[in-house]
Amino acid sequence: LLPFVMRAGVKNVLSTSHPYMQTIRGVVMSIAAIAFVAGLKTLPLATMTSINFVSPFLITILSIFFLKEHVGYHRWIAIAIGFIGALIIIRPGFAVFDPGAIYALIAALSWAVGIVATRYVQREDGALTTLFFTIAIGVIITSAIVEPYWRPIEGSAWLYLLGIGLLSTAGQLLMFASLRHAEPSAVAPFTYTQLIWATLIGLVVFGDFPDQWTWLGSGIIIASGLYLWRRERQLN
Repeated sequence: LLPFVMRAGVKNVLSTSHPYMQTIRGVVMSIAAIAFVAGLKTLPLATMTSINFVSPFLITILSIFFLKEHVGYHRWIAIAIGFIGALIIIRPGFAVFDPGAIYALIAALSWAVGIVATRYVQREDGALTTLFFTIAIGVIITSAIVEPYWRPIEGSAWLYLLGIGLLSTAGQLLMFASLRHAEPSAVAPFTYTQLIWATLIGLVVFGDFPDQWTWLGSGIIIASGLYLWRRERQLN
């Protein structure tokens, strides 16, 4: 991120009209990342991604209270159906329930709060300012908790970490660009394409393949999200 910051000017990047909201965004985005990585210890990548799909519905709900967006009964129907799909994947109360699902839900909620905060701060703050504060706060939080778990980084691990940094930065900058042109509830359904890549990567790299319940729940969530997206197109 530093080359972009230096080009834009450090003083310009550090200037924010929403210091408190930027702090909140940095904290919840850090929680989302930590929870998602923690959940991957016990759940396949595609399953974690599928559960994380509840975030678009959480974004819609949060947008009502914090961004004063109007939500009609079509959206509420889609939200209810989406949560049913999530429950099918998680199956709380059954023997197959995996504690990693809790981490996935925490990640989804934190991510949803972060997206709504992004929309709020973008009224005055630029994308670089928001991303810089998020990363700076993330560095502080993770540095404070990593010491007991630290292991020396060796060999190809450096390349993987570099890839995570580059792709995460690119992904967030593109997300900022999309939120400048549309409401969060309209952008959110496009995250469903993640399931395609998560399934392929999980199968090729880790040999994981979602079970039938994950496919069923994911299908319900995606169908409700696409219904919501089609409704938004009709309204606009």
